[in-house]
Amino acid sequence: MIVGKLKYLYRYKGISKNIDTCINFIEEKGLEGLLALPEGKTEIDGKNVYVNRNTYVAKDKKDTFFENHENYMDLQVVLKGNEYFAYTDISNPDLKVTTPYNPEKDVTKYNQGDVDAVKDSQWFVLNEGFALVYTEDVHLAKCDVDGGTVEKAVFKIKIEK
Repeated sequence: MIVGKLKYLYRYKGISKNIDTCINFIEEKGLEGLLALPEGKTEIDGKNVYVNRNTYVAKDKKDTFFENHENYMDLQVVLKGNEYFAYTDISNPDLKVTTPYNPEKDVTKYNQGDVDAVKDSQWFVLNEGFALVYTEDVHLAKCDVDGGTVEKAVFKIKIEK
């Protein structure tokens, strides 16, 4: 898990070709260009790299859940607003699968409605910054801080095997 401000994202070039494609797209668009993306999915490099752009009011903690992915990393970018974000390692014994792995959506969900049961999870406010989430990083997003609207871009980056 890597967390930071968007202006420092360039430091993570070189990890993989697909991450570089994602970072280059973000650098070319800039914050205003990302905010101007249409709601929904935009392909960047076919199924290797794409972005889901959305606007929402963050949820109460009881309406959130932890999740992870097997085939894609997330680069979650809060463009405006803020939300609580949390993560823990997949080996955390407090994680309980509540929705088994869905290969079509590449997601397993954990502790729906009971996220406080996941001890040793790290919580922080993600505001106008990013979180690069690997497959072993079981994470929670869209959790309310102040009732405001969140503008977000979630980049899906295919794991290179």
